[in-house]
Amino acid sequence: MADNGYPTSGHPLEVLKSKTMTEPADSHSLLLRAGYIRQTHSGIFQFLPLGLRVQNKVEKLLDKHMIALGASKLSLSTFSSESLWQRSGRLSGDRSELFQLEDRKGTKFLLSPTHEEEITSLVANTVHSYRDLPLRLYQITRKYRDEPRPRGGLLRTREFLMKDLYTFDTSSKDAHQTYREVREAYSAFFNELKVPYLTAEADSGNIGGDLSHEYHIPSPKGEDRILSCSSCDYVANEEVARSGREPSSELLYGVRSQAPTRPPGTEVLSLEQFTQLYAWYSITHAVSQDHETAYIAIYPSMIVHGHDGEQRDTKLNVDALKSIFPDIDTAGGEPKVTDSPRMKKKYVLDYRISRIIKKSFNEFLSTQRNPDVDFDNIPAVDLVRIEDGDGCPKCKSGILKVRTSIELGHTFHLGTKYSKPLNARVPGDSPMSKTEKELISTSLPLGKDGIKTNARETMENKIFLHMGCHGIGVSRLIAAVADSLADGKGLNWPRVMAPFEVVVIPAPGLGNDANVVLDALAPEAALTSSATPRTSSIDVILDDRPKDMSWKLKDADLIGYPILVVLGRTWRTEKKCEVQCRRLGSLRQDVALPELRSFVDDLLRQL
Repeated sequence: MADNGYPTSGHPLEVLKSKTMTEPADSHSLLLRAGYIRQTHSGIFQFLPLGLRVQNKVEKLLDKHMIALGASKLSLSTFSSESLWQRSGRLSGDRSELFQLEDRKGTKFLLSPTHEEEITSLVANTVHSYRDLPLRLYQITRKYRDEPRPRGGLLRTREFLMKDLYTFDTSSKDAHQTYREVREAYSAFFNELKVPYLTAEADSGNIGGDLSHEYHIPSPKGEDRILSCSSCDYVANEEVARSGREPSSELLYGVRSQAPTRPPGTEVLSLEQFTQLYAWYSITHAVSQDHETAYIAIYPSMIVHGHDGEQRDTKLNVDALKSIFPDIDTAGGEPKVTDSPRMKKKYVLDYRISRIIKKSFNEFLSTQRNPDVDFDNIPAVDLVRIEDGDGCPKCKSGILKVRTSIELGHTFHLGTKYSKPLNARVPGDSPMSKTEKELISTSLPLGKDGIKTNARETMENKIFLHMGCHGIGVSRLIAAVADSLADGKGLNWPRVMAPFEVVVIPAPGLGNDANVVLDALAPEAALTSSATPRTSSIDVILDDRPKDMSWKLKDADLIGYPILVVLGRTWRTEKKCEVQCRRLGSLRQDVALPELRSFVDDLLRQL
């Protein structure tokens, strides 16, 4: 803080010195070099003053849109009890990514990777009437996941910051209306960032529910594949995407009319030998998470599209494989491959193979170690990965385009997935389903006469809450936006996320003149500290460090301030500032002091 009250760019942790960039670097190295973050351990980071300002800006924007949605902010504990997760059923699955601990009394806890159980338990114990609903609660807090392969800096970490919104309604109809309102709020939030994004149909994963959407930013560094149609509004994650390929419009390449002859002296054909005989097939051996079962996927190595006659090499659609065998070990993104003779074997066929070579596969499977395999009961699905140029399943006339992207947020309609096992229900006058009545009846205690206590009253008046959970990864969003907008000079923040919107950079000897410029840009800033929210519409900082101009200009570009106001030669001769803005076509313009504020305001409205 300068003596005049303006925030200055001096901070206790200088940027890392590095060579001049000749091409865009990844967000991780840029955030490190610009002094936003530091890494302490694999997947664990500290936010420095500049990074914390960006984080606070994102949180402030999230608060704005959550409040507009009618949500109230709270803060849940980082600790969650294992007993709650056992009640919801989620502890029975894979625990490898959970941080688990035990206190001195033997009570078992988790470092929460997500808070569905905790928020449901809280609401179940505090909300007692349908008149208290709908209820919308959100938090912005740290989450923890024992990520096996942290990578991409803030994109995949073990400790991360998330915004979670949890919604509670009395009926499925109301919950779906809430879901639509949340999607509108998410669209408003991402629109205000002014960065390109995609909204895609998605799989609910282990969170649960029957309706979900993801929000992505296109990036070559992304791990998700999003498919969008050239003609209609179809957009979906590859996990749930469908191809418009018609079975009758494509052929297997090189189909043989007869089964191959077994090589002389061979009593049992291995899968590898069988693949060689059918050279146009690919076989993938995947392993279950407990490493006791081998999953064998057999699909065509090439197909011919009927609409254009083009021969195309194929890849396995891992998501289609996981839809059949959910416990496949895909740590690292791809199925772990194995073919141990000690493992149980389960097969899945691509439907093209299934319909053509049923007889030869029956003969083949009868020679294997599992001779009772029934071909007719082997799943037959589309195992070929969707690629650019495939037809759209919605409009039938469009062509699908595949883009890699980074997931920023996810909305889930949960229904009663958590409210039923955690008993989140309220008295109400809504009619109950037969299933709800049976569930309540079987859970009530028996009275002395052997009759369910208050069974009639409870069944007539209690309703389970219908839930939704909706997340946005704050730290991941910071990394993704940084990566998306960076150029050869450094970071390039949108206005709403930038640590400061404008930096004033005076040449040596022009310190007093810089104060005049600051007063013209943001006179209110002199009355507040950098740690206090300002009423000014311009968030400005003064670079008064004792460095030469060349160093400070390069540093400002690396940090990514949206607008630079430079006091140099033109100021000395004509009392004009040079205003620079890289996001608007590398704009450089000399502006007189009386017009400076309105000129900068106009630029900021475009950012």
